Amino acid sequence: MSEAVYHGKGSSAYWSTTLINQIIEWSANLIRDTADSTAMHASNTGRTREAGFAGGTATVTAYLEGDNAIDEGAEAVLELLRIATNAGKGYKGTAICTGVEDGVDMNGVETVTYSFMFSSTVTSTVTEGTV
Repeated sequence: MSEAVYHGKGSSAYWSTTLINQIIEWSANLIRDTADSTAMHASNTGRTREAGFAGGTATVTAYLEGDNAIDEGAEAVLELLRIATNAGKGYKGTAICTGVEDGVDMNGVETVTYSFMFSSTVTSTVTEGTV
């Protein structure tokens, strides 16, 4: 299994076409499984592997203003941009919100962390922030 982890602070994220306000940070963990394709043969002395299904998870942490913007179980296109402008390179794919964690930091500022699991191919993209 190969893995790539990307982090963004001061970046932006969109759920469907709605900007998630006041992003603190986001992270995406992109994974591609491998499958053993070794064939039994007298001359074969090692294992061979083939790339399998791609997938991944993501988390988005933001300051919380009022109610949560995303409910657990909701599915939409998640778009993560590395910088806060619309010209930022990022990642996009359909995702399911698997968890919502509300909290308060030591200064009394409310935060929310959304957890996602991608349910489609994640593409690397430069986008306009509109899905």
